[in-house]
Amino acid sequence: MPLSEEEQRILHEMEQNLYQSDRAFVDRVRSEGPQSVARRSARWAAVLFVAGFLILLVSFRSSLLLGTFGFLVMLLAALAFEHSARQAIGSAAKRSDGAAGPRPAERRAWPRPPWRQR
Repeated sequence: MPLSEEEQRILHEMEQNLYQSDRAFVDRVRSEGPQSVARRSARWAAVLFVAGFLILLVSFRSSLLLGTFGFLVMLLAALAFEHSARQAIGSAAKRSDGAAGPRPAERRAWPRPPWRQR
């Protein structure tokens, strides 16, 4: 639903006030797009994956609990990396063609079962 003229005016005033009060913040937010945030998250996820792998290697023989913790760190880091990669790809696709992309229901590789149809 589009904003009314009054709401657009209020939003514009709020943007102007933010720009005047904290110019450094506005410049930083404008320079950091969704892709750069996703890349930074992917780097941290890779670092956490390596740290989890090292914990797993060092401690698995001595402590099964600590080795399991290392494995869980690796698993969560891999999931975070995958999420960041999807965000980076999605933001690149949005920027290149301007389309929002397919809806989540259209991304499914398999059809929905009959009892879950809408």
